Amino acid sequence: MYLFLFLALLICVAIVLFAVQNAAVMTVTFLSFNFEGSKALILVIVFVLGVLSGMFMTVPSFWRKSSALREQRRKVKQLEEAAAMKALPEDRGVKEEGVS
Repeated sequence: MYLFLFLALLICVAIVLFAVQNAAVMTVTFLSFNFEGSKALILVIVFVLGVLSGMFMTVPSFWRKSSALREQRRKVKQLEEAAAMKALPEDRGVKEEGVS
């Protein structure tokens, strides 16, 4: 617990130092849009946009794996039901031979 708090505090200090050292104002132009802000703010925004775009790139793979897993679970359930029906023949009205 204390290690986690120490690491969180260390990361916060590093972020503050980064923001203070990169406080110079710069302008970003994209198409016809202009945005002015500190270097630290612009770098954080670009980083967050990169993380979000990476996450969106993994969504199709996640959907494919999720649907494949759902299909496999459905097949397992069907096979378990079929195995249960074969394992309990007396429940279907079939009498075993030699039992009185």
